[in-house]
Amino acid sequence: MEVKKKRLIFAIHILLCLLFSYLIPLLMKPISSVIVFLLLVLSAMCTSINSYRCAETAIVQDMNQALEKTLAVKREAWITPDTIQNYREHLRIKDLKSRSFVSYALEKDDYSLCSQRYQWQKGRHSLMFQSYADCSFGTIWGLSDQRLALFLTLSAMLWMLFSVVYWRRNGAGRMVFGSMTYVPLEHSFRDVQGKEIPFTPMQHQLMELFMASDDMKLSKITICESLWPKKPDASETLYTLIRRLKPVVSEHCGLTITAEKGGGYQLKHL
Repeated sequence: MEVKKKRLIFAIHILLCLLFSYLIPLLMKPISSVIVFLLLVLSAMCTSINSYRCAETAIVQDMNQALEKTLAVKREAWITPDTIQNYREHLRIKDLKSRSFVSYALEKDDYSLCSQRYQWQKGRHSLMFQSYADCSFGTIWGLSDQRLALFLTLSAMLWMLFSVVYWRRNGAGRMVFGSMTYVPLEHSFRDVQGKEIPFTPMQHQLMELFMASDDMKLSKITICESLWPKKPDASETLYTLIRRLKPVVSEHCGLTITAEKGGGYQLKHL
């Protein structure tokens, strides 16, 4: 069982790595980065609000059970120090012991947190009691579990920082032509998914010449002198290079290479 469990964990880890390597180029597009950041911030806000509401509910429930237990053993109609002490001893939330108190139920109250109304009856005497909590927003927020909200907030900040650094590093001076992106600082050509295009070293040099030229045009003389400076006649070599390069740029870049009048080549959209 342990071996199967380890294999399953290993397989899940591999799948997650593959999924992450596929998604990261898509997520690192500017609009995608902003959307991910906003989703993280929104999730943090919703989680924080939900935790706050849960803390309010927990406070009310604690007051309910404490008041119910207090009234179950109460003998006199009036509220005494022993009544308050007994009530606070039944409270489970420590911070409520100094902030919550018992009172006769009021028709209207300005307290944001109060328990249910409980009827106390002893002989002919019948009274309604209610407990209240004098808790500020900060107190309730401090009682709530904000760890997940904090984690999501930190994740959003780290994501935005990572995105800024990524785009400053990879976006500066980059050139987009067709579905191909050229990053001069890295001397790399990438497709729409951010994967490096599989050019051979010679094809890579020729593509850099195209990217550095005006209107993506190059003469045969310029190419031959740049790539084969010591070769007297490199026409056949150039023809073979262009012929092998065409399917690569067509498949990965959405581009083609056409022969121009006067003995030159131009990189164009399909």
